[in-house]
Amino acid sequence: MNNYNLTIETLSDTLIGSGEGFGAVIDTDIVFDDIGIPYIPSKRIKGLLRDSARNVIEMMNEFDLSIPNDEKKLFGEPGMENFSDLIISNLYIEDYKENYEWLEFFTKSDKFSDLFSKDSVSDFFTNIRKSTTIDDSGVAKKHSLRSARVLSNGFIFNGEIEIQSGKEEFEKLLILACLNLKAMGTKRNRGLGEIKCVLFKENENLNQTILKELEELCKE
Repeated sequence: MNNYNLTIETLSDTLIGSGEGFGAVIDTDIVFDDIGIPYIPSKRIKGLLRDSARNVIEMMNEFDLSIPNDEKKLFGEPGMENFSDLIISNLYIEDYKENYEWLEFFTKSDKFSDLFSKDSVSDFFTNIRKSTTIDDSGVAKKHSLRSARVLSNGFIFNGEIEIQSGKEEFEKLLILACLNLKAMGTKRNRGLGEIKCVLFKENENLNQTILKELEELCKE
C-alpha cells in the first residue's frame, strides 16, 4: 500500500458547513470536535478530490501522463466509497493532539471555566459572516439576513491518505486532483473557501514534482 500526507491551508475564510445552525444566532455552522477545535471531515475531502479528479481527467486528455481515465477506479462507485482503494482520514490542525490535551484540561477545569470554554476555543479559529438577499431593485429582502460561522484564513490542516491496493498508477491522478483543488466549502464561488492543497510522500512535495513533469511536457 502507498501512504501519503495531505495538507490544506485556508487562504481565505472558509465555510466547512456542518449542515446545522447554532442556536438562534448562527444559521450555518462549521464542524468542531468536542472541545471546539474545527476539523475537516474525511468524507468532505474525498468528495472534493473526486470532483477535482474528474476535472483533471477532462483537462489532461491531450497529455500523455499515463493516468487512469476513470476516477471510479480510485474513489469507488458513487454511494460505495467505503469499498474504494482510497482511505482518507479527517484533517486536523497542526499539533492537534498536543493542543487538544491542553485545551481539554483548561475547558473542563472548574478553575479556568471563566477563561476557557468550548465557545472561546471555537471563536479563536472562526469569525461570523452576515449576508442578505437582494431583490431585483437592489434592496435587501425582508427577513433574509443570515449569519454563518466561517473558519478564518491562515490555518493549516493535516491528514493521511492511503491507497490500499498500492497501485502507483493511481498516484498521478491523486496528485493532480490535489494540485487542482483550489476551493472548498459553501459559497466557494463567492469569495469564500480559497485553499492550497498539497500531497506529500515521505516529505517529498508531490505537487512540485508533478508540476516539473508538466513543464517538461509543455516544452516538447
